[in-house]
Amino acid sequence: MLLKYLDQDARGRSADDTTGWSWRDAFVGSMRGLVSCMTAWGIVAAAPLAAAAEPPPVAVFAARPQLEQLALSPDGQKLLGVMNVGGDSVVVVGGWDGADLQSLLRTDNNKYVINWVHWVNNRRVVVSLRFPSITRGATATETRALAMDLKGESIVTLVPPPRNRDVKWLAQFQDVVIDWLPEDGDHVLMAIRDDPVVFAPSVYTVDVNTGQRKQVLGPRENVWTWITDHEHKVRIGVRDDREKGEVTILGRKSEDDSWQKLWSFEHFSRGDIRPITFGKDPQSLYVTKLKDDRQALYLAHLDKLDAQGQPTMDLVVAWDDADVDAPRVLSNGELIGVRGVWEGDAQRSFIDESLKELARGIDKVLPGRFNRIYGFNKGLNRYLVESTGNGVPGQFLAGDRAAGTLKVIGQRYPGLDPNQLVGKRKIKFKARDGLEIRGYLTVPKGDTPEQGWPMVLMPHGGPISSDDIDFDPWTELLASRGYAVLQVNFRGSDNQGRTFRDAGLKRWGMEMQDDLTDGVKWAVDNHVADAKRLCIVGASYGGYAALMGAVKTPDLYRCAVSFAGVSDLVDMSREWSGWKGDKVADKQLGNYWNDRDNLKKTSPASHAAEIHIPVLLIHGTADAQVPYDQSETMDKALKSAGKFHRFVTLEGGDHQLTRLVDSQKFLEETLGFLNQYIGPGAKP
Repeated sequence: MLLKYLDQDARGRSADDTTGWSWRDAFVGSMRGLVSCMTAWGIVAAAPLAAAAEPPPVAVFAARPQLEQLALSPDGQKLLGVMNVGGDSVVVVGGWDGADLQSLLRTDNNKYVINWVHWVNNRRVVVSLRFPSITRGATATETRALAMDLKGESIVTLVPPPRNRDVKWLAQFQDVVIDWLPEDGDHVLMAIRDDPVVFAPSVYTVDVNTGQRKQVLGPRENVWTWITDHEHKVRIGVRDDREKGEVTILGRKSEDDSWQKLWSFEHFSRGDIRPITFGKDPQSLYVTKLKDDRQALYLAHLDKLDAQGQPTMDLVVAWDDADVDAPRVLSNGELIGVRGVWEGDAQRSFIDESLKELARGIDKVLPGRFNRIYGFNKGLNRYLVESTGNGVPGQFLAGDRAAGTLKVIGQRYPGLDPNQLVGKRKIKFKARDGLEIRGYLTVPKGDTPEQGWPMVLMPHGGPISSDDIDFDPWTELLASRGYAVLQVNFRGSDNQGRTFRDAGLKRWGMEMQDDLTDGVKWAVDNHVADAKRLCIVGASYGGYAALMGAVKTPDLYRCAVSFAGVSDLVDMSREWSGWKGDKVADKQLGNYWNDRDNLKKTSPASHAAEIHIPVLLIHGTADAQVPYDQSETMDKALKSAGKFHRFVTLEGGDHQLTRLVDSQKFLEETLGFLNQYIGPGAKP
């Protein structure tokens, strides 16, 4: 049914710690008491901003969305979520439409970060925390799961420290719920590593009220993922042998049957098959696998085998222009669609026709946006919408299908006036070898200067990732300060087919880098960018690309900024081999021994003497993805070469710039650097 109205007037631990771990250490404070309304948190739709030319302050762009991870209770009466207030994050609960919110737990994000929140039943929730720890000399991420009532009390740690100290170091991730057992309401199934011999998780039933647990399945070597059927029986295991670079899907017909190999494939092969969830038939399993060059969704029949002894499959969903790689599964295991979201075409992400109709109705009242419809209650009657768009920071809404209503809960970035934002436009160009490359261009308000805008090339991280046309606070910040921003989905990016993605394997600093250079040439040739005012800025892989751009094209840019960038590929390959597995790291990046010559050729730290422009390095000391010493290595190399650079350390900062102080510091340092070298006052 179509929506009756849109109510837009609504509120517009460490691994070597032998003392055990206490949830109380996680929080600055647990705020009690009722929050009378969303106004108290600044969630009311922002008051009209002054019509002055002054752009919003950096802090507004640096902040995380004010609302995140919203979820409706099974009965649809309550709302759970995370609210970011200044530099703090608060778990809140209240009415389903966002009214009468109260806090459960609060953290200042200095060590403990709220990872996710989830309902177990209508009276109890689970909160996952993540935090950095030093494990075997390296910074790693650990997680914990806390169950609590709706007052933030009766808190239980679901995976307490193991009694056997010999297995203490195994328990890195303690929040892996494989089945929420929605019909039970008092227990969940969790994958927990606690075996002193087998380095892999067992499956336990865990009581969310007491923390007591009972093993239902022991560990299997290298089986890291377990999947249950609709009767909550563990029926699928995914063995990932990273030393061999091979994945094996194991299955069994029932709990009493033996495990059988269903499929086997190598990492980064075109024969990969990924199990998702069981269908209503207990012998049917949804999986994704390639169809032509795109990932598609299939239904595999475990009791119907082909001539090779493998389950037969029926195609469910496939697209020519997108991968089906993230199916959407409800808490009860039911598949309702895929997580992909399309601008103005929300119905595409659903399988059920009634949900397609709902999505079409929402697109009518929120046209031209990315409308993410999710958070359904048990009866699929009430739901949530996160609605964003190109140049639209967006908002959260709560809907009721029976009443046909959709009400605004709050704004994602209430400090941003959409009238001051500019959005992106799609671009494409031919790389030097003829391959079509796509990307996005953001330009400031006003007419393009005759010589073009000062421009920032901003390569994305990953590198198996991609930029899109949705709202981006970083590009909007730069545009508000007079800079054009070019984002290029270079080869190796995802969402453009498997062939395009695999073209980036072991090609760091080579064609991947050339695609970025060719993008800059396109912008200059089309009079968008001033050839004398170019800078390359990136984070993670993008930080590597920024440093490599300064090495490979020393006369193209006036400056380079690297946040958490890789600088030594030999060391990075060795690091990856420790936690990704030898074969996986070898295929994606290259082997630190056999490929060391090529890796050195494409390592910025090995070529610091070739850099002729100012370089800004920024890195957090608690980075668990790219070690802090990667920037230390680059800093030392630049010093030895006598090159001008600046190295900013974010003490305790992580890879995601989770803390507001870190995000703001990064953006302010970057803007200051840009203003100095390519800004209005810089000498050409």
